[in-house]
Amino acid sequence: MSFWSSQTLRSRLPNLIEPFNENQIESASYQLCLGEEVYISPLPDTPLKERKKVFLSEKETVCIPPGQFAFLITSEIIKVPKNSLAFISIKFKFKSHGLINVSGFHVDPGYCGKLIFAVYNAGPLHLHVARGERIFTIWYADLDQEDEKSRNKNDYDSIPTDLMNSPDLVSSLPYLKTRLDELEKKVENYSIKQAITFTIAISLLLVFAKPIAEIFIQPLLNTIKSSLSIY
Repeated sequence: MSFWSSQTLRSRLPNLIEPFNENQIESASYQLCLGEEVYISPLPDTPLKERKKVFLSEKETVCIPPGQFAFLITSEIIKVPKNSLAFISIKFKFKSHGLINVSGFHVDPGYCGKLIFAVYNAGPLHLHVARGERIFTIWYADLDQEDEKSRNKNDYDSIPTDLMNSPDLVSSLPYLKTRLDELEKKVENYSIKQAITFTIAISLLLVFAKPIAEIFIQPLLNTIKSSLSIY
């Protein structure tokens, strides 16, 4: 397997990437841009009407909160010949801010369509991305021959609903933090109630201890004292 050089990319990619821009070739790779669709996994209290794809106008930005998943689609349509394989990644600029690709790292021989990246913001800050921004990188490499089991599935032109129907709360750090804060508040309130109850009980015991002693214990002590005086 040999990777395509910048020269090979320049000669072959006009037929494999649409739209193609020669200026996006960089160090034996091609820089892919964010397309018009983005889907960010919602929090439990997100209204249903807001649980939908975001459609971006040119250069419009969207924010991926810390601890949240998102699906990002490329603006380019990608073709991979049946005698080739492609590898994909996120540019270091975005990795350094905590954006992680969790969807896989290669494109099958025979694929034709836009690429969907499942990403996770593992950083501490909100991460803004813009339509048309160069976020992804793709490399091409030759196989020794045309692959007889190349991709024959339907390829993507938009973010499908089955991805958006995935569970919203999986490993959501903001959700877990919210639940932890709620639990801490409940424990704190319970402790305060228990302390108040204990204080009231002790106070009542002190108030009624003397009368109880005078009614029950003092006669008993007097009886014992009288019995001892006989002897």
